[in-house]
Formats: sequence, C-alpha cells, structure tokens
Amino acid sequence: MSGRILIKNGFVLTMDPDIGDFDDADVLVVDGKIAEVRPHIVADDVEVIDAKGMIVTPGLFDAHRHCWQTQLRTTATDWTLSQYFVNMRARFSAFYEPEDVYIGNYVGLLEALDAGVTSCVDHSHIINSPEHADAGVEAFKASGVRGIYCYGFFKNPKYKIGEPIDLPLLVGDMFGDVEEWRYKDAERVKLKYFSESAGKIRFGIAPNELEFRPYPESRAEFSSARELDPIIYSLHAGMGQLEKDVRLVKLMQADGFLGPKCLFVHAAGFTDEELQILVDHGCACASSPDTELGMGMGFPLVSQRIMKLGGKTSLGVDIVSNIAGDLFAQMRLNLQVQRAVEHSVDFKRGYMPGDIPLKASDVVRLATIDGAKAVGLDGVTGSLTPGKDADITLFDCHAINMTPMIDPYGAIVFNANIHDVHTVLVCGDVVKRHGKLVGVDWEHWRKKIVASSEKMMGQSRHVPIDKIGPLFQNMFNYNAAEQLREDATIK
Repeated sequence: MSGRILIKNGFVLTMDPDIGDFDDADVLVVDGKIAEVRPHIVADDVEVIDAKGMIVTPGLFDAHRHCWQTQLRTTATDWTLSQYFVNMRARFSAFYEPEDVYIGNYVGLLEALDAGVTSCVDHSHIINSPEHADAGVEAFKASGVRGIYCYGFFKNPKYKIGEPIDLPLLVGDMFGDVEEWRYKDAERVKLKYFSESAGKIRFGIAPNELEFRPYPESRAEFSSARELDPIIYSLHAGMGQLEKDVRLVKLMQADGFLGPKCLFVHAAGFTDEELQILVDHGCACASSPDTELGMGMGFPLVSQRIMKLGGKTSLGVDIVSNIAGDLFAQMRLNLQVQRAVEHSVDFKRGYMPGDIPLKASDVVRLATIDGAKAVGLDGVTGSLTPGKDADITLFDCHAINMTPMIDPYGAIVFNANIHDVHTVLVCGDVVKRHGKLVGVDWEHWRKKIVASSEKMMGQSRHVPIDKIGPLFQNMFNYNAAEQLREDATIK
C-alpha cells in the first residue's frame, strides 16, 4: 500500500455534500486513506500527482457485472434475454474450465480498472465445481479491484462431446434444487478467502432465478443461503414479463427475507407498491440500462422510480458478452431514458419540456456513492471523504473530446471514454498511471483470452441449440420456429 500521495490542483467532485466540490483543490492520501480534501494542501514526503486540467472523483462503482463472460465478448450483441438464456446458460457455460473462469474474471476486472471502475459486484454464476469458485475469487484478488464476489448457486448443464443430450431433463436439471455441495462449498470459500469481514473483497451470494421456480423451492434456497451470512444477496428479479405475476417481493416479505442485504437487479417488472415495500425494508436495486433496454427486461428503468421513493439504487454493466465494461454508456442511457420519460408527460399535455428533471450530477452519484450505499460499503468508499479508503479516478481533460471542460459532470457523462481515464487508485495503490494499467503485460493476457475464446466457440458449436432452444419457450413465453425434436447429440 502506498504511503503518502498528494493529488494537486484538480477539479474535485467529492460526492460528499458536507464537503462539496472544488474548482481547484488537492487530495492528500496517507496509508491508503483519504486524509484531507481542500485547496492548497502543503505536505512533505509525498508523491505528487499533478491533476491540473483533470477531474478528480471517487472511483466508479459497478453494482452488477458477470465478469466471467469476458472471452465471449460480442456473442450476445443481437440476443434477447430469452436467447441469452438459451445460448449462454444452456450452451457456453457448460464448457468453462477453471482456467477460463480465471482468465475471464481477471481480464474483465482489468477492463473495469482501465475504465476508472474501482469497485465491482461480481455475480458469478459459472461455478461448475469448487475449482471454478477458487479461480473466480483468485482472479478477483489478483486484479486489484475492490468489491464483492457473489457465489452463484446456478446449475449449468454438463455436456460431453459425442454423448446424447437428455432433453426432457435438461431444463429441470438447470433450474432444479440446489445441490448440497454448493452450500458446503460456499461456506468453504467464505472461510478460505473472506475470513476478514472488512477486507477489500467481501463475500456475497447470488441465488438462483427466484421467479423461475416454484416459490417453496426458492424459500428453501434462500433460507439456506442466509446461514452463510453474506454481505449482500445479488438477486435477479422483476425482469419484465419474466416476473410472471409471481409477486416475489410480497412472498419474500411474508417470509421475513427482505432487508438491507438484498440487492434486486433489474427490477423493472416490479409495481410501485412492490418498490415501496423494498424501500421500506432498506433493500436496494441495481439497473443495467444497456441490457435492460436492448434485451427486453422491462421499461421504464427502475433507478429513478426508486429515487423518487427515497430508496437506494445503483448502476451496473451486467453482461460483458455484449456490453463494454465501462459505466459511461450506463450513465448516459439511464439519464437520457429518464429524461425522455419525463418529457413525454409534457408532450401529452401539449407542451414542450421547460426544464431538465434529471441532471448529469445525479447519474454520476449513481455510479459512485449510490453504488456503495446500495451494498453497504458507503462507510468505506464512494466519496472523497477523509477517513475513507482512497479509491480515486482522475479524468484528463486535455483531449479533443474533453476540451473545453466547462461542466465536469457533463464532461464525465457525455464526453469521457476510457482513454480519458488518466490515473486510478484503489486503497491508495496506483493501478493506472498516465493512461496505462500498472504492472500488466497486456499482450500476455490478450493471447490467453483469445485462446480461451477460440476454444469455447469451437466446443459450443457442437451443441444442437436449435433442439434445445424450444425447451425454454414456455419459460420465456415466446414462439419458437421449430418444435422440440427428440434426437439431440453432441457430435
């Protein structure tokens, strides 16, 4: 951990209302903590980072990401959510070996750091064995990113090339009861890697798709998961029509499952009454605008609905198999979609909009302090508050797309890209400097992830997806072009 760093002369956005923002100020980091934030700090024996012409913010916070899919980048470009389940969950996931998990997680988290994301909630539903779990956690730790590793209870199919597929049992096997070994292994992982409750990476749980199964099965799973005492539960729920009138929120409320540890991901399918119940119980929501809008997960986005109710909400990238690993697009989409929704009210009344209801500063908060609040880490990170860990991102405003910089919030949301992320600190350690990741041999990892991708694509082509796809049509309520055929063999 670095000793003393002084960030000088930056345009500082603290995300702390008691401190405010500065046109020209310094940030002093001592032993990995933020010590002071004010103009004209004088300090001896420090490494000086000249931030003149730069915006200094808390590190960005991604509240929902599936890091393991990095080597499948662009496969999901033109998929709906139903096609994603058929292909990613019923095909690609079966061929991941532990090494593939490590490569996907590690490179995916490097991508996050490169984009100024210092904290990430990794919803890891690729745990095909205990070795897969170890690989995911070890890659997380090696990356240098702060965050929460959410151990997934999802069951992925087990294919062997040359053997027939038992179609009637496939979906039941994937969405059936959680095997006992997963609970025991999750406990092992927690004890092995997360014995320090206040460590940089913390332990979470990612339960099954709770709305896809009979609720008594979900109740039993959630009851067992609670015994593991994670920092959060990352819960896919309320995904548009997939909610299917299950009314999961009220069922969980009746069982006493709702609380501040519950992070409901997507959640657009929930009613206003259900969202109020979540707010009343201290639950949070995470929205991934890109995938929700493009893949059919409901509309409008949940973030502003929760904000209006006074609840906790945040942003996430979601699947890196079709979305870039930065939060700039998520901030822009969240902002502009909500503006369009609000403007439509004026249009219906016969007026042109007279004001902007949601500001750029609101979504920068979503991508920083609000993400930390959503998962209970706001006492540690999310703002440039003295005493918090020094998770800091510096945006260079010298490039053509960032010049001139008049509104720093607007510059971040509407103009910045990963090439403008100049310096990144996590716990006071400089992990990106002068636009380059520190200590990363990218060519080495590029070759590894390409090789993993080519292997995965080659193996997955043996799965007769045209025969497997129709098995999911009732679950997703879509019309398949072809009906189920009984012969399915991986050749």
